[in-house]
Amino acid sequence: MFKEQEMYIQEASRSSVASGTIFLIEDQLVLGMIMKRIITEHTPYQVLHLSEGSHILQMLQEHRPQLLVLDYDLPGMNGIEIYDLVHSTPEWADLPAIMVSASLPEQEIRQRNIPGLCKPCSRGDLLQAIEQALN
Repeated sequence: MFKEQEMYIQEASRSSVASGTIFLIEDQLVLGMIMKRIITEHTPYQVLHLSEGSHILQMLQEHRPQLLVLDYDLPGMNGIEIYDLVHSTPEWADLPAIMVSASLPEQEIRQRNIPGLCKPCSRGDLLQAIEQALN
């Protein structure tokens, strides 16, 4: 899986017109590719697609994202665990996030004030959630 992440990182680093970076953490490759395309075509952000969160702290230092888009059901750590790990680091405590998942953990996202979208969601709903999280 780390090889997949390297491919996504190389692709993301080629983009020179983006105004920032969004981390998309989604283990379903096709869905991740669709979401990445929607975001890059309709926002000024580049997308770094990760299939799991084991290297998230290292990736944060290297790419400094403006937003996390998290799935909940991920291999290793789930989306809430990734969110908690990131937000326990003082430098990243205010990094906005949204959760897009077929199985939203309603109580946990409410406690953390994370906007949530159920999969499948529309392009418009995804873009609106991203815009609201970034403003």
